[in-house]
Amino acid sequence: MIKKAQKPTSNISDGVAFLLRGAKKRRSMAIASARMINSDIGISAKLVAVK
Repeated sequence: MIKKAQKPTSNISDGVAFLLRGAKKRRSMAIASARMINSDIGISAKLVAVK
């Protein structure tokens, strides 16, 4: 079956979008891990992800 060609709605390719999703997930996991470690040792700091 032949797929109909679709016009992209943005200038980001699927591969780039996939990489960005992975980076976002890794960043959020790193922040969660750092918060957990800081709470274990009693440090309360405001962590912000730099994009």
